[in-house]
Amino acid sequence: MKTLKYSFVALMALSLAACGGGGTNAEQMKDPSKIRQAIQTKKEAIKTLEGELAQLQKRLGEVDTTARPEKFVDITTQSVQKKTFSHYVEVQGNIATAQEPAFASSETGGRITELLVREDQYVKKGDLVAKVDVESIRKSLEELKASLKLAQDMYDRQKKLWEQKIGSEVQFLQAESQVEQLTKSKERLEFELSKTNVYAPISGYVEQVMLKAGEFAGPGTPIIQVLNTNDLKVIAQVPENLLGKVKVGDKVELFFPALGESQSVRVNEVSRSINSTNRTFAIEAAVASQGGLVKPNLMATIKIKDFEAEDVVVVDNNLILQDVDGNNYLMLAQNGLAKKRIIELGRSYQNETMLESGLQGDETLIVKGARQAIDGDKVKVLSKATAQKN
Repeated sequence: MKTLKYSFVALMALSLAACGGGGTNAEQMKDPSKIRQAIQTKKEAIKTLEGELAQLQKRLGEVDTTARPEKFVDITTQSVQKKTFSHYVEVQGNIATAQEPAFASSETGGRITELLVREDQYVKKGDLVAKVDVESIRKSLEELKASLKLAQDMYDRQKKLWEQKIGSEVQFLQAESQVEQLTKSKERLEFELSKTNVYAPISGYVEQVMLKAGEFAGPGTPIIQVLNTNDLKVIAQVPENLLGKVKVGDKVELFFPALGESQSVRVNEVSRSINSTNRTFAIEAAVASQGGLVKPNLMATIKIKDFEAEDVVVVDNNLILQDVDGNNYLMLAQNGLAKKRIIELGRSYQNETMLESGLQGDETLIVKGARQAIDGDKVKVLSKATAQKN
């Protein structure tokens, strides 16, 4: 203590000597420029002394705790939380229809006479969506009926002759075969004629109209595409290191950034193989359409739980501090004093961190004022209710 006081006296003497010692003479006091110069010199000396004094006071406070001015730091507090901590991995998914898009087409082919639906229109399975003109089939059927009538007449004549033992058996069998062939052809054309109407193959919305009224549709050519947007699923590619963390039946959380909506779903399918290109495997889960808000190709964030620990200390990341030595610590309130507690961090998720060591779970954390307080400071604790809001 004496050494510090003597050092300060020596610094004062040296500073005064540097400034010219005992002042200015009478001649100098008559010259304004020299007076201004003397004033500036004194100001610089005072500034130097103030800096040196501040350093000495700081050093005195470090070596002599009795010299510290007593102070109280206003703080708010909260009890240490001990709870179940869960960590999640987030992957990107894509919404798709659970049922593949279906196409309505004409089985026979022909010119479209009527198109009864438009895009975005809802249709039920079996609804009439288009009519196709099959005039060529109709003409062929009429010609076939005439040929069948003639063949039937020839058969009847050959049958009567054969019953009378007139004519050959070959002629009779040929007439019979001709009737059978023409009858089958007639049935086939009649069936094709019944396919002039085109019906919706599934229930859903008309996603795309591919042909318009007046255009020709070949056999099997798609006329409209129907999409069932009420039956949806999410598909995601998951890194292979999570292979043991997700299985069929597991609940996962979905978030749709474009909608600001979330929903919980269960995994109903996990791929049996790993994609060798990107080292991922696919998972699928059924998704609710939420009244049509969720649509095919909508992006979704999937949260998969990969870690969980029960009855552990969890703290807000904003309360974790770090000293100059790189140690992580928390400030605690104990018996009216601020106490520094070194901690070891575990996993973190959504602004919370699980502690591996450092706290037992019955401590009181300093919330407001943690950065201002130092170990050993006296503290004035405000209400816990205030602390919980911070």
